[in-house]
Amino acid sequence: MDKLEFEIKEKINLKELLKSKKISNRAYKKIINNLVYVNDEKINKNIGLKAGDKVKILIEDENLNYEPINKKIKILYEDKDIVAVDKPPNLTVNSKNQESLSNYLAYYFKENKIKSQIRLINRLDMNTSGIMLVAKNPFSHAYYQNQIENNELDKEYLALVEGNLIIDDFCEIDIDYDKENKKMKVVSDKNHVKTYFKTLKNYGKFSLIYCKIYTGKTHQIRLSLAYLNHPILGDDLYGSKYDIERFLLHAYRIKFKSFRDQKK
Repeated sequence: MDKLEFEIKEKINLKELLKSKKISNRAYKKIINNLVYVNDEKINKNIGLKAGDKVKILIEDENLNYEPINKKIKILYEDKDIVAVDKPPNLTVNSKNQESLSNYLAYYFKENKIKSQIRLINRLDMNTSGIMLVAKNPFSHAYYQNQIENNELDKEYLALVEGNLIIDDFCEIDIDYDKENKKMKVVSDKNHVKTYFKTLKNYGKFSLIYCKIYTGKTHQIRLSLAYLNHPILGDDLYGSKYDIERFLLHAYRIKFKSFRDQKK
């Protein structure tokens, strides 16, 4: 059984400490019964803590929630709480009806004795390649999900777009789901999205664009570039006239503060 350990730096009560670690009230009620220790003594209620106290939370072992499939995955980073993998294109992340990245992760968890369910922190479209973060326990999953919801997790992408796009600016639009065409569309006064684009290189008919999202909405980059009349190469859903095996969008960098020590 794995565990979380925290050394107290200043006076605080136990529930406030756990709340600061993004542990929900529901999770608190579950673990306070038999999974929390202060200075190696089991605690079953909220108590005051002082500098120097050591808090330990046991993490219960879990069974895998996906069938393990032995396919090699590229690990970019790993610590006690998360693993970052390089997702290849043309692979769904967690579809129950087809082979997915989650199946490959389940095999990795099994082989490395990570006794946890697969919990995806961020998600990528099937055609999008690049970095995905996966939690190794429910507490880190809640913590990183909170970073995403508060736009505290920096996500940066590269896109190859049609045309000669010269840009170094923000694109801000309102978007909503178009049920009839099964894609996102630009609307008025709905879900506001903000994306920064910068041209890295022009190739005449194509341009390599750096993208950083400041909101986390479905198809935000894809729709914004189509709105600028420069759809991502191969993205036929949003107007690309090039028929290739995938659209050329890659999640290439993520910045975050780590769960246990808050280091960036």
